[in-house]
Parts: sequence; C-alpha cells; structure tokens
Amino acid sequence: MRRYLQLIVSMWLFLSCVVPVSAAEWAYIVHEGDTLWDFSIKNLKNSGRWKDLQKINGIKNPKKMQPGTRIRVPLAWVKETPVEAEVVAILGSASLTLIDSSVKPVIVGSRIRLGDQLNVGHASSLSVKFADGSIITLYEGSAVRFNHLSQFGDSGMVDTRLRLEKGRVDTRAIPAKGDGSRFEIQTPSAITAVRGTKFRTTVISTDDVSRIEVIEGKVAVKGQSRTRRIAAGFGTRVSPGQVPLAPQKLLAAPKFKAIPDVIRQLDWSLVWHKLARSKGYRIELSKRADFVAVLWSRVTENRQTTLPEVPDGQYYVRVRGIDYLGIEGLAVVARLQLDVHPQPPLPLKPLNEQVIRGIPPVFQWTQSANASAYRLQISASEDFSGPLLLDQKGVERASYSLEKSLANGSYYWRVASLSSEKELGPYSVARQFRQDPVPLAPELVVSPEEGKLTVSLAGEVAQQYHIQISESDSFDELIVDKLTKQHEMTFSRATNLQYMRIRVVESDGYKGPWGATQLIYPPQDNRWLQVIGVGILGILLF
Repeated sequence: MRRYLQLIVSMWLFLSCVVPVSAAEWAYIVHEGDTLWDFSIKNLKNSGRWKDLQKINGIKNPKKMQPGTRIRVPLAWVKETPVEAEVVAILGSASLTLIDSSVKPVIVGSRIRLGDQLNVGHASSLSVKFADGSIITLYEGSAVRFNHLSQFGDSGMVDTRLRLEKGRVDTRAIPAKGDGSRFEIQTPSAITAVRGTKFRTTVISTDDVSRIEVIEGKVAVKGQSRTRRIAAGFGTRVSPGQVPLAPQKLLAAPKFKAIPDVIRQLDWSLVWHKLARSKGYRIELSKRADFVAVLWSRVTENRQTTLPEVPDGQYYVRVRGIDYLGIEGLAVVARLQLDVHPQPPLPLKPLNEQVIRGIPPVFQWTQSANASAYRLQISASEDFSGPLLLDQKGVERASYSLEKSLANGSYYWRVASLSSEKELGPYSVARQFRQDPVPLAPELVVSPEEGKLTVSLAGEVAQQYHIQISESDSFDELIVDKLTKQHEMTFSRATNLQYMRIRVVESDGYKGPWGATQLIYPPQDNRWLQVIGVGILGILLF
C-alpha cells in the first residue's frame, strides 16, 4: 500500500511539471538568430510563456537555438491579429459598407476589414485576395459580409469567414498551412468549410437556396446539423431548414463548334453541342484566362449566343451547363481573337444576282459612320480565294465605277471599312452579279427596285433581325421599326436623308448590339430631264 501511494505521489509530481498542450499546434522551424524570448514577444499572447515552450520542446539554450529545429507551439497561446483583404480586380461598380455604416466606392486596392460588407453592382464583377493568397470572385448583385479576418502570428495560418447573403462567388482557396487555418462561407441555408480547393457558391435571394459546386479538392457543406463532404466534380443544393442533398455529379463541360482563329463578323455566334440533362447554359467573357474579372455574363436555354460589342482584342469565353436543380457544371474555355471594327457598310448595288448588260457595273454601299474610306474587292469565286479582279483600297466615297465592262460571267463583290488610322475592318456579306451581253433585239427592262432600297444579311436560322429607319441619327422617331427573320428586305427610298441600323435578336429574346448607323441618301431627281425631253420632242413634231 505504501509503495502504491509513493507511485501516485511520484506521478502527480511529474505531471505537475508538464505544461498542458492543446491538440491544435503550430510547428515553427527555427531560423538563424532566433531566440525563444524574441519569438514569444512576437507571436504569443503572453510572452511570459517562453519558459513553458522551453519545457514542452526540451530546449537547453533558449538564447541560441539550432536552425532547422522544429518547435511545437500550442495554437491557443498564439497571438491572433486582425488582417485585411484587398480588392485586386474590378469591372463595373461596387460599394463597401463599413462597420460604422458609412459607404464608399470600391476600386482596385480597396482594403476590406472585419465587419465590412461588399455589394457588387449591375453588370459588374470583382476579385478579393486574402492574407493567405486565397481569392474569391464576386458577380453582379452579390452581397458578402466579412465576419472574420485574422491570422495567427507569423504562422501563415489564416482564419477567414464570410457570409454570402445573395449572389454568386467563385473561390480559389489556398491549402491549409496548419490546424488553425480556416476558410468558411456561410449562406442563409448552409455553411461551407474548405482547406484548399476551387468551388462555387450561389444564393438566390428569393428563396435563400444555396448551391455549391466543387471543381477541385473537397468541401464540407453543413445544413440543419448535417454535414456532407462534396468531392471534386460534384455539387449539392441546400434549402433553408433542410439537410444538403446527396452529392450530385456535375454536368460535363460542353464542346464548342468550330471557332475561327480571328472573328471578323460583328454578329458572329458562338455555338456548342447540346448537353444531356441540361436546362440551360451560363456564358462568361473575360480579358483574362483566370476570369478574376468577368466583363459579360448571360444565361440562355439556347446552344448559341451572339457576343456583346467589345473593343477588338483577345478574350476568353467559358460555357457550362445548368441542370434541373440549378447546379452548374464544369466549364469549357476558349480563346477568342476579335477583329470586327470598323464595321462594314451594307452593299446596295448591284443587287444580289442582278444582271448587267453592256455597261460597266457601278458599285454602291451605305456610308458607315465609323469609316473614313473603303476597300472594294471583286472576285470570280464566292470565297474570294481565287485571283482578285479588283482590289481597290482607299475609296473615299460610298460608290465606285469600273472603267469598262467585265467579261461575261458571274462575279462576287464585297466592301470593308477603313478607319481613320487605316485599320481594315471585316468585309460585308458578298453579293453576286452577272455581266451579260446586250440582246440582239431591243427589249424594255423595268426594274422593280427603282426608288427602293434592298438590304441583304447573313445569320443563323434561329436568329431574327431588328431593323430601324429614322430621319434622325438619334432614332427618336422611327419610320421603320421591324422584327423579321428575312435575310433580304426591301424598303422605299425617301426623298430626304435617312438613317438605318440593324441588330440580331436571339430566339430567347436576347438582343445583340446595334450595328453601325448607315446613312441612306435619297435617289437623284431626274424629272428635269423628262421636261427637257418632252420640250425637244414637241419642237421636232410641231
């Protein structure tokens, strides 16, 4: 019995000398010149615990520690300090509501602190970078409150907690550097915790339903005290007061149809193959391959879209399917090279498939508002791959006359605009005409197009055209306001100057950008010639 009591006393004396250690630890690697005292002042809540660290780690000389030595530090002892997040990219507008309720606009470099709320404006997007390098991208209509932004000393461990009230956010979280690292997004119906992954979170403000889609790594999604682990390639949906749905496999990435190396047509359509189980598609356009800022986005049920009017240059587009739960799938990304400016004029004469007999053809087109000159081409091949019969550059007027007739046969012509900087825009739709000999017997030809204007367009079967004609370049009062599927339209030419513009309308109602305003000049009034002719005839007869 006596020995037993001695053993208990010995164990109690031993344990009383041992400092309790939390299960969560920071493993610090000693650098040249480190002392335990300096380390404790810089990193511990209570610098006096340097003696406890010495006991835990068996350090003989706290003033001269061996570089490369690993020191175990209980996380509960480490000083937790607030850190800021930073806006690193923005397109459009956003505002930051500070903890004191003041509001200020957001620019690149704006600092975000604990308690601030970020609100993203219409047709806008931005990216925020955190202390550990993690990045989130927020889209239009999103509202996020920053509930926790801190780091543990110099450990590299960061505690980041956000609340997404509504909208969409893409997350690229850096892998956790220790037990204290946390990256968490809370929504009205779920909490999503990660330790290094790429995922998307969406909250629809009308019903507070959350959707989480994992692209890389794994996330833990908690709702109604139930946690589901969602692996890469899967997603879930969480309604308020309900547990997360079982992981749903994400739709595969769509496949694009052929994309030209350089896109030269303003209303060119991006087309992709249909995905099984999809109810729609999300399309996004960015100047950057990582999409940290998205300059345009839309959702459509169609398998094609007309791009918005943007300056010429290099862009990246991505498309992903949306299933019947509203969960968005994997995305396909493509690089686009746009060169659609200055926009081409509309060909007027010769009309498509018009026959010209015995005289040189005269070519006419509308005057494009953003052109300083034009380039006219004539070829015997429809794709203009063969030798060009004419390649006239720098035509200053909206017409051109050949000096002599062409050999009998079929030809194609097209015209492009030249900017004031001599940049060549895309060519207009090609029109065909024939040069035929004069008939042996005289014949009377009455053109049904006299005093009329014919417009020819090219596009997809599912597209419509919205055409407007006005006497004002502001189009305040419209003479013609027509929606049609016809690819060729005829209008009466007025006796005064008119303005015309055309845009593409998709079958789902999406309206593309207006094309360049075209000026329509009235036909020449030749009635004075008729008066003179009648007078001469009268003199000869009487």
